[in-house]
Formats: sequence, structure tokens, C-alpha cells
Amino acid sequence: MNIFLQKENKIAIHKQIYDYFRTEILTGNIKEGTKLPSIRQLASDLQISKNTVNEAFQQLMAEGYIESKQKKGYWAVKIEGYVQEEQKAALIQRGENREEEKCSIDFQYGDIDLRHFPTKVWKKHLADSVDALEKEVMMYGEKQGYRPLRKEIARYLYQSRGIHCHPDQIVIAAGTQNIIRLLVSLFQERPHIAMENPGYDGVKNIFKKEGCKLTPISVNRMEGYCMENLENSSCNLAYVTPSHQFPLGMIMPITKRLSLLKWAKKQNAFIIEDDYDSEFRYEGAPIPSLKGLDRVDRVIYIGTFSKSFLPAARVSYMVLPANLLEIYHASQKESQQVSPIIQSALARFLENGDFFRHLRKMRKVYEEKRRIVVESIYKYMGKQVKIIGEKAGLHLLLFIEGKNPDALREQAKANKIKVYTGVHYYWADNQEEKERPIVLGFGGLEKGELESGISLLAQTWFGNKNE
Repeated sequence: MNIFLQKENKIAIHKQIYDYFRTEILTGNIKEGTKLPSIRQLASDLQISKNTVNEAFQQLMAEGYIESKQKKGYWAVKIEGYVQEEQKAALIQRGENREEEKCSIDFQYGDIDLRHFPTKVWKKHLADSVDALEKEVMMYGEKQGYRPLRKEIARYLYQSRGIHCHPDQIVIAAGTQNIIRLLVSLFQERPHIAMENPGYDGVKNIFKKEGCKLTPISVNRMEGYCMENLENSSCNLAYVTPSHQFPLGMIMPITKRLSLLKWAKKQNAFIIEDDYDSEFRYEGAPIPSLKGLDRVDRVIYIGTFSKSFLPAARVSYMVLPANLLEIYHASQKESQQVSPIIQSALARFLENGDFFRHLRKMRKVYEEKRRIVVESIYKYMGKQVKIIGEKAGLHLLLFIEGKNPDALREQAKANKIKVYTGVHYYWADNQEEKERPIVLGFGGLEKGELESGISLLAQTWFGNKNE
């Protein structure tokens, strides 16, 4: 087993080990049931500490790539349905590796910090779910999802988002994009959808593939969501991210939320509330969710555990209004996509309070990271930049007047730093450069990388007179 570590690379050693085994397992190079080298042996071979190897193995195990057998070691687990797709991705990735290796700091948005994940607690809940030998867990499970998990999600939504819903209204699926596909299928005629511009292109692409008509609704940093655009459209469905607008990061004020609900009632339309990043809010009093304010049952609420828990678990859910729930039961034939064992373990994780403890801890972790990033930007860049979207979520945006975002990205890349322009989230090809931000994610980076990364960016962008 040839693992080539780059100790001079700023990518943590445990992350390099994790990436190696994950790729080899997903591509089938390490087969199901293959025994991995022991922690002691691998640490000796690579001349690193056992703690470093153990950290990588614990992350692999938490995400379901390997399993341990007491006092016998670690074995690779079969990953159903991923191998062919991942093989293609791996071939592309290998072709890009040389370029990726040059990157010392990557401000990737969407990444989370797995260093604080309660692996031992999660393993216990997984083991307890298997030991229980419940028929529902060992079979395919209810098409709506494991009922005890739906019950816990309903309790969580009431406590955290002020949403009153019954477990029977909740549908669980593997990821937000699958939720969107499922939701669109409930409409006999493909809906005419109002999409935020800029907005989440993953969802926009799903709507397009499903044959929906889309109308862009302007969102800008001065006025936010343009209700006039919406009211002048013929849309019967609006997709919004009010808790942390993606990608601009703004929080929709209560007045706009009430206006949206008024529009939905008047037009007999529905609103899809994607409660993106609602768990991580750093300033101001919490604003009720749209669903929590909904008195006429026109809001379809979408949530996920990807940011607050574990991306690899791929557990997302929606809360359906009563009339759509009837259509769902009459039309849906698909079996449940998420592993019943994962659902059972997550239900236990929620029921025992472990999820809330983990969430409280991660709020403090991300709030500290966000503080470091914001203070570093002011320290090294001063008034040369404008920050928005920093009050919630795991990324923020920089607007830099008079500078081309693509040029800024390339300058950063030349100095081994990756930043993102977010240009593909806009619909208009002729979008003005001043409205195209630099997107900086901070969730997955270590604290020490954040200030040094911002300092290097400032030196790169403003320290050179030959820009």
C-alpha cells in the first residue's frame, strides 16, 4: 500500500491519509472486506504518530468507509452505487492533482470542520441501531423515512425554528437535490418557479432538468429580495434561502418574509423555504422561519444535516403542506434512499441530546473562526474591501471596487491560495463585475490558516503596485 505524504504541504497529514483511503475505497481499488494495515503499522511505515493515523481512521469510520472489529483491526466497507461514478471522478481528480497540490490554503465554501465530530458517540449509536435488530432498520424502511427519526426532526424543528408539524408531514431523502426532484414530481404540471438571482445553481439545474419554467428574481446587497419582480411574474412557486441567502449571505428581514407569505396566499402559490445555514447565526435576534410564520399552509420547508452533522450521511428532509402530502401518498412509489441504520442512529443521536451538544459546540467553533476571518480582513485589507454575509453561515463575501474578480482569483492562485468568484450563481452573462463577489469559506480551515490566508491575500491583491 503506497501512500505518499507531502509533509511540506499545508493539507493536514491525517486529511491526506483520509483522502487516500476514501478514494481507493470508492474507486474499488481497495475491495470490500480488505483488511487495512493496523494503526501501529501504518504509523511506523509513514513515520508519523499513531494519533494522526487514528484521527484519519476515525473520520473514515464515522463516514462509513471502513469498519472496526474489536481487537482485530479495520476493514473496507462496500459503498453501494458509488464506485463507477467515483472512478470517473477519480480519473479527473488525478489529472488535476498537480495543480491541487500547489494550493496551500483553500477557502472552499461548503466545507465543515470534522475535527470536532463526536466519533465515539456516533459509533455507539450506530452499534446500538444494529444491535436492536428492529425489522424496520434491517429492511428497506418506510418510504417517508424512519418514523422515530421523523418524530425527532419534528421536535427539533419546533424547538429551534418554531415550526409546528406532525412527523407524518416529514419526508426524508438523500440530499437536498433529491428532495427537490421528489418535490417537483408532486406537481401534475411542472411549476413556474421564481429563483433567486444570484442563487444556488445545484437546485436551479435540477429544476431545469425536470422541465420547470424559471424566472430570475433579483437579489442584491442593497435591497435584498425584489418583491416587485415576484409580484409582476406569473410564478406559482418561489424558491428562497431566507436564513442565509446563497451566495450573498444576507438574512431576509421579517417584513420581506411576511410579504412573501402574503404573495403566496394571494396567488394560491407555494414557497420552498431552503433553510440553508440556519443553525449558524452570529449576530442579532433569531428571525422565525417562513414555515414558522405560515398560517395558510403554503410553505414547503427543506432542511439538511449536512452542515450541522455529517455530509456523508446525506440526510435531508422536507415538511409538506397537507394538500401536497395527500398527492405524495397517492403518487410516490420510490423506496427510501437513506440507509435505515443511519436514520436509526441519527434518531438516537437527536433523542439523547448528543446532536444539540454537538451543535452548540460547533456554533462556538465557527463563531470563533468567523471572528478571526472578519478581524483579519479589517486588519490587513481595511477599507479596500466590503464584507457582507458575515452574520450567519460558513462563508462570507468580499466586494472589491475597481478590481476584476477573475483577475483576483488568478492572482491568489499564483500564490497558492484558492478563492472563488461565485460568477456561476448569476443568470445574466453580462453581470457587472462590481456585483460579482469573492466567496471565502472558513468552515473547513484550521484557525491558524485563516489569518495567514487573509494576510497572504492582502499582500497579493494590495501589496503589489503592478496589479
